[in-house]
Amino acid sequence: MPQPTGPYTPSFRSILGVAFAALLSSPSIGQVDSTSLPVGIEEPVRETGAAGLKPSIGLGPGMFAFYGDVGKNSAGYSPLVTRVAFELRASTPITPWLEGGIYALHGRLGVNERSLDRNVNFDSRITTGGLQLRYNFLQLLNPKRVVEPYVTVGFESVEFLTKTDLFDSQGRAYNYWSDGTIRDLPENATNAGDAVLIERDYTYESDVRESDLDGFGKYLERTWAVPVGIGARMDIGHGFDFRMGATMHFTLTDLIDGVTDQSLGNRQGTTGNDRFLFTSFSVGYTIPMEPKAKKVKKTPLSSDELDLLAWTGDEDGDGVQDVQDKCPYTPAGAAVDAFGCPLDGDNDGVPDHADDELNTVAGAPVDARGVAITDEALLKAWLAYRDSGNVNMVTSRVESFGPMKPAFVPVKRVYVVKVGSQLEKINEDVIQKLLSLPDIRTVEHGDTTFFVVGSYDKIPEALRRELELRGMGVEGVVMAEENGRLIDVSNETDPLRASEENVPSSAGPTGEIIVRVQLGAFRYPLSKNIFSEIGDLVTIKGDDGLTRYYTGSFKEVNPAAAHKVQMLLKGFNGAFLVAFRDGKRISMQEAGAKLTGPEDLRNVPSGSIDKSKLRYRVQIGRFVGNVPMETMDQMIEMGDVESVPSTDAVRYFYGSFADRRSAEEAKKAIQIRGFDDAFVVGQLGGHVIPADEADELMRQP
Repeated sequence: MPQPTGPYTPSFRSILGVAFAALLSSPSIGQVDSTSLPVGIEEPVRETGAAGLKPSIGLGPGMFAFYGDVGKNSAGYSPLVTRVAFELRASTPITPWLEGGIYALHGRLGVNERSLDRNVNFDSRITTGGLQLRYNFLQLLNPKRVVEPYVTVGFESVEFLTKTDLFDSQGRAYNYWSDGTIRDLPENATNAGDAVLIERDYTYESDVRESDLDGFGKYLERTWAVPVGIGARMDIGHGFDFRMGATMHFTLTDLIDGVTDQSLGNRQGTTGNDRFLFTSFSVGYTIPMEPKAKKVKKTPLSSDELDLLAWTGDEDGDGVQDVQDKCPYTPAGAAVDAFGCPLDGDNDGVPDHADDELNTVAGAPVDARGVAITDEALLKAWLAYRDSGNVNMVTSRVESFGPMKPAFVPVKRVYVVKVGSQLEKINEDVIQKLLSLPDIRTVEHGDTTFFVVGSYDKIPEALRRELELRGMGVEGVVMAEENGRLIDVSNETDPLRASEENVPSSAGPTGEIIVRVQLGAFRYPLSKNIFSEIGDLVTIKGDDGLTRYYTGSFKEVNPAAAHKVQMLLKGFNGAFLVAFRDGKRISMQEAGAKLTGPEDLRNVPSGSIDKSKLRYRVQIGRFVGNVPMETMDQMIEMGDVESVPSTDAVRYFYGSFADRRSAEEAKKAIQIRGFDDAFVVGQLGGHVIPADEADELMRQP
């Protein structure tokens, strides 16, 4: 309902004017009152200027996200994919740990809510201005920190001008029909049969307040708000700093979107005032205003005094005056010659005071301690150099068919709920129940495929998910996952499970729709390397002998369709959409898709690979370090040779053939040139796979 605004609500311009005047006229922080100095202590002489005042200004872009009645408190919306806004601020330290300042924001808020039962939208021009305090946790952090976290709180005035899109460019009103279309006539009109399809032009031409759709009248488009935020600040040198933060603005009105709990019909919203989130980054500059002490002239030394210091000085104390010392900074106690340089009796380049072998044979190589290096030590150093991989050498035909793994991978432990495993085949009912879980994924270890749900940093979170799944009829057990390996943690979960199980679970059928992209169903499993760029892959082998591959988990058809297009571009020609609800597969029409013809769930495509992207190549070899010149000359003569670097070696491939026979003939010709380890591989979408697996893909329909 409309919010009372009182007799007067000042605009942000008046707040900024008063705040700027207060900031500029405030006394300097940290100024010294000369009358309070103790007797006998002279006040330092300083140049004119404000002492301790460090005003800074900042400017940066950000994003507005709306939380209110339209969009149902941003449910299903990302706070980063919103409208652009800009921030201007001015501030100064009050204490070492507290900063005060003023700021202004300007941008746009907007939400388009589209569903079968409600279709509302708005776009609002937002301008705010106010005062803000920033606390930097000085008492809790290392004084030498590089990044400074902070929290903010303030008070501001907010002005909004809200419009909505009710008509298209030809002035036709939008009528949302139950089949999801927009037409120029109401669905219940007598002449509804003459209605034509129209599309939104996303031009917000109708003023919400002037339209008065809910009878609120001429309410004020201005209110107060309390902004509360968090962020981090980092000095980048020369008076500049970089800040990133997020601030939630709690307003005192429910009318920014023009919809409240008093709105009419399906426009009715919920109780509570509107809020909006501002996430931003900005660059600031601190204006240098530090007072400078006047330089006090010191009486210089006379020429005679300078000459005396220059001629008699001996900084390193070796008995040789500095003007004659050719080796300054000689270690204390070291014997020196007439020029102040340490003695080296055996002339091996190591002074006697640091030489562990004072009688080294003339010309013998020595180490840093002056000890002669033996032939055995030289050989050992050569072998170590050779093992380091800097010497040219050709490896054997051992092939990993994937990117090289780094020598050390940090181990990160997360907790998951294992809901099943597969050694052989599983029936269709189990497959549908598993695929109805939005965050199901597979973990393969050896010949076993495990089905897991979730990824949690702490055990109690995973136990609560286990209990929720049990209420849905899905049995599971909490396990730890480290680098793709599942670990039994029952000794950690059993003491906690008792307390979690005492909490009643109300979970059950939710009616939630999950739409996935089935990449295909294949008689022979595909190489894991083909799916290396698909992080959410689910692999299931059914009782019909086919191995199916799924990716994505969406609540709406449109984003799932966009994901399907990406999979088609990667070469999965048989990719299609499947939908599930409460453990059962449903038709795409039930999921909300608009179909142009009948859908038969019994006949679905089995999936296929775009064979135009499948090629055969000849791997010439894998080289560590620089390739020998004669070897490189041979590959240049061949032509059509491509180098593919990895972490510790470089592979060289020849040609690109549409069939295995042509590749085998090219391999024989390459082996005649002296590359005995050359062999044929397959390649699909830039990923190397075994040639035999490429043959299987070629044979599939």
